Amino acid sequence: MLLRTLITALCLSSVCALESITSTDDLAAVERSSKVHALLVLGTEEKAQDMDLQDLAIAAYPALPDIEKQLEGLVTFGVVDISPHRKGSIGNKWQLTKLPALVVYKDLPQENPYTGKMYRDAATFDGAMFEDPRKLKRMLKQAIPTQFVKEITGEEASFEGFAKFVKETTEDKTVALLISKQKHASPLYRAIAAEFSGKGVSFVFLNKEEPGAQQIMDALKVEELPAMMALRSLTEYVVLKAENTKTYQELKGFVEPFATEGVKADKKNSSFIRFFSGQEFDDLVLRSDVVWIVEFMDAEREQALTEQEWKRTLTDAHRKAGVVALGAVSCEKEAELCERYGGTGVRVFPLALTDEKELTRGEVLSQTFATIDEAKEPAITTIPDLTVEIESKADLNAFISTARRSRALPILMFSSKKHTPPMMKALVLSVPTQKVMLAVIHDADPDIKKQFMVKESASTSLVCLVPTQQNLEDPSSAPFGVVAYQKKTMGSYTYPNVMQFILQVLAQYPHPQDVKSENEEVDFSSLDEASAQSLVPYLTKKNMDDVCGGNKICAIGFFEDHLDTLSDPESRLAKWWTTFARVAAQSKQNREPFHFMWVNGKCQKDFAEAFGVGLFQMPTLAVYSPAKQRYATNVGLFDEENASAFLKSVLSGSIGTAPIGDVPSLGEECSFDEIQEVAVGADGTDEDDEDLNDMLSEILSDEKQQRAELEKELKSEQKQSKKGKKKHKSKKKKTKKKKAARDEL
Repeated sequence: MLLRTLITALCLSSVCALESITSTDDLAAVERSSKVHALLVLGTEEKAQDMDLQDLAIAAYPALPDIEKQLEGLVTFGVVDISPHRKGSIGNKWQLTKLPALVVYKDLPQENPYTGKMYRDAATFDGAMFEDPRKLKRMLKQAIPTQFVKEITGEEASFEGFAKFVKETTEDKTVALLISKQKHASPLYRAIAAEFSGKGVSFVFLNKEEPGAQQIMDALKVEELPAMMALRSLTEYVVLKAENTKTYQELKGFVEPFATEGVKADKKNSSFIRFFSGQEFDDLVLRSDVVWIVEFMDAEREQALTEQEWKRTLTDAHRKAGVVALGAVSCEKEAELCERYGGTGVRVFPLALTDEKELTRGEVLSQTFATIDEAKEPAITTIPDLTVEIESKADLNAFISTARRSRALPILMFSSKKHTPPMMKALVLSVPTQKVMLAVIHDADPDIKKQFMVKESASTSLVCLVPTQQNLEDPSSAPFGVVAYQKKTMGSYTYPNVMQFILQVLAQYPHPQDVKSENEEVDFSSLDEASAQSLVPYLTKKNMDDVCGGNKICAIGFFEDHLDTLSDPESRLAKWWTTFARVAAQSKQNREPFHFMWVNGKCQKDFAEAFGVGLFQMPTLAVYSPAKQRYATNVGLFDEENASAFLKSVLSGSIGTAPIGDVPSLGEECSFDEIQEVAVGADGTDEDDEDLNDMLSEILSDEKQQRAELEKELKSEQKQSKKGKKKHKSKKKKTKKKKAARDEL
């Protein structure tokens, strides 16, 4: 009895999750499943028939709970007793000659043509396999099906190919995408795909080394790998945070809401109806770059809600505008969130433009709508307009010249309508990583239409002006060719169709933006005080969400002295800030994705310490992603060269980021005297930093010299090593490769 108690305790402490197969119905469920099942088959003595099967399994193989835990979700473990004295024994259907044995179900189930029931064959192994956990785990991972994951390569992995796949697939499914450094989909991802096969989710894997992967990552704003997301279109998708990609249950919880078949019939499992919690609402609605229609509904409305009405409105909005999304909030479960926006009803959360023509979240429309269909048109009309209206030939010439100077792709829309279609406004917002400019010409003259090869009778036409020369060292001198949207082959003018056309053009033709030299020097003489203040604003409690919120990547400068000292060009703060402004200007010139700002680290002490910045570590620089809750802080001397190198290293991944958790809110501004108390020494005089700076400079200089010498030695050794390999190819020695850091997936 004591032994049984100890075994049971061991099972519980190891989170044992072995399934007991005690009937033919249990075994039939295993044979119907697409998941890998590993069954330990026992043949117990009659005196053990009252003992629990899990206890018997662990007594025979104590390592089994650990194996099960390490493969949790990937493989389902079970135990079977085929002894005839066991009640409900299923018998030796596998014709096993030796027990214990291991039976593995890894093939896909098939339908028996005579009985109509699902079945699958099993592979049998000696029970001694459990005594070699490493070999067993490797074998079971390899057994996980690969056919449920589509690994896109070659043309399919190009931006054009991926966009086409998403467009075709999302008509009736959600696309689950994993982008990883690994060459192939991981066992964890394959197992998730197997469990959700036939449930309305198409699983896709993309290796980051594919030629078109970077363009896809830029379009989806992927900043770190592995990245997993669920897409309904290229502009409407949900991203799983990297820290939540480590376990099977976390991935399953992310995918489950998008499954449509074979799961419990709950509105929240619909691929078209997305319910938000309070935290999700802030992250996915308020900090997103799309217009949201959100219905706050009571319990009665939840019961009456049908997926069909939701799907119809969502499909129509996407066809017309693309950047309009639908969501729902249960007022019964999220009472506080519901009350914050005035109770039940449908509300529109629009986008707006800042003075710098950047997207931001606008004020909620004052009107409350009765249905989502009623709110659709008002939501579409709120899409910000970054297009240009052409009224004369002079306007047209000016537009094309501006596009050339800006190294943008000019797009012309000819329309007989008096107003710019919402679809055109949405297109400009949908490709933030590509520089495009779109002009609308209403009722164009026949001569202008002829100039761009547009039929005079055409009421609507769309053309892209692309460079016709591969060598674009001087883009202003390169003539443009015309690529027109072909309605007969590409379909009617809907957002998905036109978006597909734009992506094809961007992928197939040389883009003026591509010839931009990253090493081009910035003319700092044109960087006046006003533009510099706009480029590197001061971070406060009031502007935090606007300046460093949503999907932005923030480059935050942490400085010491009070804001008032910035007006003195000889002050420490003015010199630090000027250095930071030059770094920001160079970064902007190189089209890096950072948004620059600075904060008083002494006043905002808690905020600074969250980034590992203490009192004696300023001035310094940190990179922060509020959406992913990750950061990296620069270590070393604060100057233009080191700060720029740090930013490039973060972008390239050579400097990794770390999770930051909850970032303290910024407090009220400190007075000049409060800052001065910290900045002034006990004797009332300013602390002299010159000796410390000289010491740091000397140390860093020595380190730099040592690194240079070390690199020189390593290169010399590598050359000698290569020569040795050529001479002694037949005498190669086996060496253990150092394992690279694996993706969490």
